[in-house]
Amino acid sequence: MSKKKIIAIVSLVVLVIGLGVAGFFEYKHVKALKEQNLALQQQRIAAEGKKPSDYAVGKDYNSVIHKSKPVFVLFYADWCRYCIRFMPIFEQAAEKYGEDIEFAKVNVEDKKYEKLVQDSKIGGFPTVMIIDSKYDNKVVIPNSNISNIEDLGKEIERFVRIRKILDKNK
Repeated sequence: MSKKKIIAIVSLVVLVIGLGVAGFFEYKHVKALKEQNLALQQQRIAAEGKKPSDYAVGKDYNSVIHKSKPVFVLFYADWCRYCIRFMPIFEQAAEKYGEDIEFAKVNVEDKKYEKLVQDSKIGGFPTVMIIDSKYDNKVVIPNSNISNIEDLGKEIERFVRIRKILDKNK
């Protein structure tokens, strides 16, 4: 093999390794920026002192549970920092999917919901469920799927799609 070919191959290998390393550092940088942005959002929310019950989104559970639409229910506690963090996502979901599904909030410390909280076996906060009285169906959305609107939206869309299929076959 000629000296020029060896130099070209070595140069190509060095270039590929360099691009890989640069890509890795870019990935780490973007990830760090996203984490920093999330931390700033959480600080802003905490600084506002806004708790879940302060948000105007979400109807009273008892007023919507027997309607024809399924109900997206948020079980929360005002002192729960994860609930506080979830509220902007809850607002976005209510805005985006409000035509297909009702949105309700249940403060687990409110005495009027004591039996509901016990019957629903709420053990952590926030707990998110979609309850469909029409088909006697209850789906708990895992907390891993509520950290952003995209993942939560996929869960809501899946439920709505199945509900439409059931309605069509009834």
